[in-house]
Amino acid sequence: MKKLPWILCAVALALVAWLALAAVNVEARRNALAAKACAAADAQCMASAQKREHWWQHLAYAMTHVRS
Repeated sequence: MKKLPWILCAVALALVAWLALAAVNVEARRNALAAKACAAADAQCMASAQKREHWWQHLAYAMTHVRS
């Protein structure tokens, strides 16, 4: 029974990491489209386009610029 809280904590951390990764990918794509670096249908360009230096900059922008 003592393992259940640790298992739930590990699952919660994995979910947070997965959601952060998804937010980074979406923000990188949004940024590439906003900067007109890629066409919307060009998947290869979208995968390689990087306007910011690091992944955490995408995450920080995504977390601080939330629209309702």
